[in-house]
This record gives sequence, structure tokens and C-alpha cells, in this order.
Amino acid sequence: MNLVLVESPAKAKTIEKYLGKEYKVFATLGHVIDLPKNKLAVDVDNGYKPDFVTIKGKGTLLTKLRKEVPKDGSVYLAMDPDREGEAIAYHAAQALKLKDPKRITFNEITKDAVLKSINSPRVVDMDLVTAQFARRVLDRLVGYKVSGLLWKKIRYGLSAGRVQSVALRLIAERESEITSFIPQEYWEVYVDLITQNGDVVRFKLVKVNGKTFKANNSAQIEEILQDINSPKYSIEAVKKGKRVASAPPPFTTSTLQQAGNNHLGYSAKKTMALAQGLYQKGHITYMRTDSVNLSKDAIDAFRGYISKSFGDSYVPATPNYFKKSSKLAQEAHEAIRPTDISKSSAALGDAEAQEKKLYDLIRNRALASQMSPALYDTYNIDASPEGMKEKYTFNVKAQNCTFEGFKKLWNVKYGKEDEDVQEISKIEQGDLLDKKEVTPLQKFTEPKSRYTEATLVKQLELLGVGRPSTYATTISTIMDRGYVVKIEKKLAPTDIGMIVNGFLVSHFTRMVDYKYTAKVEDGLDGIALGKVKYEPFIDQEYKPLMADIERIDKEVKKEDIVVLEKSDEKCPECGSDMVVKLGRFGKFLSCSNFPECKGMKNLESDDFVLDENKYVKEDKCATCGKDMIIKNGKFGRYWACIDYPKCKTALPLRLLEKCPECGSNLVERKGRWGKTFTGCSAYPKCKYIKKAKKES
Repeated sequence: MNLVLVESPAKAKTIEKYLGKEYKVFATLGHVIDLPKNKLAVDVDNGYKPDFVTIKGKGTLLTKLRKEVPKDGSVYLAMDPDREGEAIAYHAAQALKLKDPKRITFNEITKDAVLKSINSPRVVDMDLVTAQFARRVLDRLVGYKVSGLLWKKIRYGLSAGRVQSVALRLIAERESEITSFIPQEYWEVYVDLITQNGDVVRFKLVKVNGKTFKANNSAQIEEILQDINSPKYSIEAVKKGKRVASAPPPFTTSTLQQAGNNHLGYSAKKTMALAQGLYQKGHITYMRTDSVNLSKDAIDAFRGYISKSFGDSYVPATPNYFKKSSKLAQEAHEAIRPTDISKSSAALGDAEAQEKKLYDLIRNRALASQMSPALYDTYNIDASPEGMKEKYTFNVKAQNCTFEGFKKLWNVKYGKEDEDVQEISKIEQGDLLDKKEVTPLQKFTEPKSRYTEATLVKQLELLGVGRPSTYATTISTIMDRGYVVKIEKKLAPTDIGMIVNGFLVSHFTRMVDYKYTAKVEDGLDGIALGKVKYEPFIDQEYKPLMADIERIDKEVKKEDIVVLEKSDEKCPECGSDMVVKLGRFGKFLSCSNFPECKGMKNLESDDFVLDENKYVKEDKCATCGKDMIIKNGKFGRYWACIDYPKCKTALPLRLLEKCPECGSNLVERKGRWGKTFTGCSAYPKCKYIKKAKKES
């Protein structure tokens, strides 16, 4: 009897179908050993040795797996074909004390691939394992040390990471560009002309008196409109050409995440989870890959399917091959594709609805990558109002598709050539066309838009920051930390996100530098190839980091970091200017002379109005007699003395409704698990809780 170990039950279930009775397949449920969460767990004085421990809850699983280890048979470690999978395999072997484990990998979970790997096992690649350890240790050192400084200088509970901090920087800098952008007015003039066939083609004014047309006010436009009132326009020049639009490459991890977001609206995290499910069920190849290559067998199968389904004209004379534009290149050797191209999503009986949508995307893109190019006749056409050739030139760039090629399956805009290009019927030089309408458009320059998940992933890959397989986790982390939120599907930094980014960019320039972060990835690649040593690599990253932390700890004051912006308000204590700061519970006004002057003012960020038909209005502070104001804290709104922090009087928002047991006012509270309930304000003396009405 032989034992095969994989990461997930779904993968185990699929592999079991292909192996005979002499094999048992069990899942480790991911990592079994990792760094503990509650301490640094890296011995910085002893070669940066990681202190790995058994993950909580995995002890029982390991005991069970030890009983399954055969006395006479072999143990196969069939974890994923990347560094992460190699590390899981190594730790599983160590935890189970396996004497001679056999490492097997496959890029797709098909019968042929699994059986082939069983027949050609290898040993665990310790260079790949060490590279994964280096990433884990470096991320722990950076995260642990820098996060501790954030707690001290800004507030408790914040975190920083090697890749997440760069992602946050991109989002925050884009927001700053948008905020500081000053729109500039400009005008465009269009004329719609009716062709001989009755089609309407829109031309744009590009030249006036032989010079490029520019207008920034309506007066200029009024003068032009009065001048171009001719009912006829003559076609002055027609430049004809040909355009070939080549097929796109099959998906990599990064481009799949971008397409999942752009076409299906899925987050990077969701796209990867769905792809993981498809892979484990044997429907697609491994989904963590930087390669755009396809195997010869896959290409042959694709070309045969295309010929049969669409005709020989859709099959190029020679297969399409692609070069990876990104410098990222990791372990997996093939792009993401279906394992059986003949299967449509309808044939995937074990796939969920969203998995099927993603499968269709993967399948169509993979097939399109091996289809003939799309062919176009192109036109660059100049027109002028009749008799005004020398004064006004209108232009349109247009095209006719003569052969759709790969766009039969992947008919999306792919490249700048397809943007806003009109399809037209025949137009010849010398034609005299009827004017339908002249349209002046007032416009304003716009800043770059906020990043979507797709555009952020694209930019991270372009910069060489991190690995595409980590982007989903990176984006979800900065959102979970409260640094970034989604507004209309776009990523925007929060106030605390801007504060943290400002702190990191000002004081940790090396850590958040794009080129430096990409260089770290090169070092990790070097370890994986056996060309870079672990300890010197970590050493050259860790020691400069600690030097920065020691310097910043001495030089930087907390009160200088949390300032968001200046204010027109004056301090009620000393009359100095006030600044907007970010505290634990939101924005507030603070004296610019803090800590010498501790003058403060409340600054509500919303339009909350007290419902006096529901709540008691607290007028004066019972301690000092000054006004009471409503503040917004960690547990919701509450009344506080306006003279805080000198006077620390605070009260909950009391309901007008009285407690039936003691006569005190009732209040709304949040329980341990976040559920709201109504109880007595005299708690703990009175423990009355109002019963919630049952939903009908």
C-alpha cells in the first residue's frame, strides 16, 4: 500500500479517481507547520533560523496521518508545483518523520499527468523550500518590527508589510494626484456626416488654418460654429491601409485576476478561489503561473478543435507562441488552460455556477490564443466644409473588419488600436456628404482614475512587486486593515491609510521603493535557483531595516504623524491655528501647539442629527456645567463634555423609554458578538434586557 499526500480534500478526491486500490490519498489541509502568530519566532542572532511550530489544530490530523504511513510502501508528496507547495511537502515530511518521501508534481490533475508523475518522482527541492522560508522570514521580520513602530507612533493594532505597503502607496499616491488635480476647460467640435450608403460617421475638428485645433472657451467655439454652417462636406483625403490584430496570450495568474475583475466583477481573491476549485476538480491547469507557454499536446488539441468548430481559416499556418512581457518568471511551466478543451462549462457537472463562468473565460481565452489574427481595412479620412479646405480639417479614423479571426471567441477591446474606432462603409476621396449635425462639446481635463483591483494587479506586476499569486492576499489585507475601501468598485485610501502611507513613505523610503521591492524578488529567485545564500540575503535586508527603526523611534514624534490637514479653526485655549488629526475614534481638531497646549474640538464627519423623539438630549455637563456634545467612538455615538480632556464626563445615548424594573432610562448596546440589544442604563446594578420582537 502507498500513501499520497496533497493539500486539499477536493484535490485528494480527484486524484483518487485515477489511482488504483494500492494507493491511499489524504489531505494535509494546507500547511501543517508555520511560524506562530504571537511572537517574532525568528532567531536573528543565530542565522535567522525560523522557529516553526505545528499549527494549532493540526496535531490531531498529523497523528491520524502517521497511522496511515505504510511500512512497506512509498509516500508521495503531491503538493502544488511551486515554492509554497514545496515548503508544505517538506514540512509534512518532517512532521511525519518520513525516511524516503517521493516528491511528485503535475501541472494538471488528469489521469495521464498524475500517473506520469508517480512514475518519475524526485526528492524535495531544498532550494525552493529555502526560498519560501526566506520570503516567510523576511515578511515576518518586516511586518513584526515595522508594525510595532506603527503601534507606538500612530496607534495600536496597525500593521505594515513588505508588499502590502507598496500596494497602499500606489493607491494613496493616486488619491493625492486626484485631490490636487486642477481641471482645465477645453472644447471639441464634431460633425456627423451621412455617407452615400446612409451611414452616419462622426468626424472631429483637428485643424484650423493648418494648425492643431485647440479651444478653451465658448467664445472661440461660437465663432467657429458660425463659420462652418455649410450643408455639405467634401472628402479631401482617404488614406487606406491594413491592420492585423494578433491573438492575445492565454491567461497567467495576473491576467486571469484582471479579466475576472473586468469581465465578471470578481475580486482577485474570489477569482483565485474559484480557479483553485476548478484546478482541484481537474478542469484547468495550475492557476499560479507566470508563463504564457502551452504544451505541444495542448496546442495540437486546440488547433484540432478550432478547425472542427470554426473552420480551417481560423487556424493559423503555424502555432502562436508568446513572450512574457513581465520580468517575473517562476516555477510553473504552462499558462492557465482547460485540461480537456472539448469540454464546455455545461459539461462540468461538479462545478458551481461562478466556477463555470470563470471556466468559460479561461477556455475562450485559451482557444483564442491559438486562432488566426483579426484582419481590418483601415481608413484615415479628412473632410472639410464645402469650399473651406484650407481653413478647417475634420478627421476620422475608421475600419472595416474583413476577417474576425480570434475575435470570434474573444471579442473584447485588446490594445489601443481598438479604442473608439468606428466601423464604416465605403468612402472615397471627392465624395460630397450631407451634414447631419454639428456638436460642440465642452470638456474638462480629468485626473487618472482610482485603481480597480484589475488595474492595481496590472501595475504591481509591471513594477515587479511581489508575485501574482500573492496579489489577492495583498489586496484583501489592506482592505481588512481598514487602509483601503471600495467606492464604486474602485480602491480608495481611508484616513488611516493615508496616515500610515505618509509615515512609511517619509521614513521607510527603502522599504516602499518600487525598484527595491522588485530587487528583493530577484534575490528570492536567486535562492530558488541555488545562486543566493539564505543568511546573507536576510542579513542585508534586516540590518538596514533595524537601523531605520532605531533612528525613527528617536526622531519622530507621534503628534506630528497623525496630522491630516490644516484648519481655519482657532484653538479655544490659546488662539493658535488648529489642525485636523486622526485619533482612535476618528477625526478631531487639535491645537497646533500640542503638547504645550491641549486645546481640542470635536469634528464630526457626518450629518448625524439627534432624534429627540427617541433619545434624551443632554444639555449641560453634570461635573463642570459646560455644554455636552455628541461624539462617535469605537462602540458608537455617546455624549461627552466639550471640555474634554480636562473634563472626562461621558454618557451613553439614553432612550426616552424607561426601564420597567428600576425606572432608569434604557440604552442601546452592542453585545460581545456585535449584536445590538436594549438594556438598562443602570447596569450592572440593574440587569434588565428588553426582549427583542420576533420577526413575523
